[in-house]
Amino acid sequence: MRRTFGMAETPSALIIDDEQHVRVFLRTLLQVAGVGEVWEAATGPEGLEAYFQHKPTITLLDLSMPGPTGLEILALIMKTDPEAMVVIVTSLNERETVLECQRLGASGFLLKSRPKDELLAALKEFLSEASEARDGD
Repeated sequence: MRRTFGMAETPSALIIDDEQHVRVFLRTLLQVAGVGEVWEAATGPEGLEAYFQHKPTITLLDLSMPGPTGLEILALIMKTDPEAMVVIVTSLNERETVLECQRLGASGFLLKSRPKDELLAALKEFLSEASEARDGD
């Protein structure tokens, strides 16, 4: 079961990506999708710290970062919090990478190259899944 938000609560999000322009773009999409608070981290270690401090509804995680890779960060989050909703947001589109992300517990996979409207629709779907999981509790 994934972490969810209550009826009176708005979802929150964490963006872990080393590229500032990507974080700004994703923040905008998340806000349009109805996310209240959005935290950002430019490195894996910052992202881990922010994740465990805030426990966001959804985490958007880049795979290609200096230092610990996104796969390493995903593994650490899922090991300590199997309820986490972590969505991989990357430009990599390799089958092996997708399968490894799924094996590690990623909730989904978004390609940065997709049109803005498709990314927004996918983010709304992930947030809807979190809401449905809450209603099923």
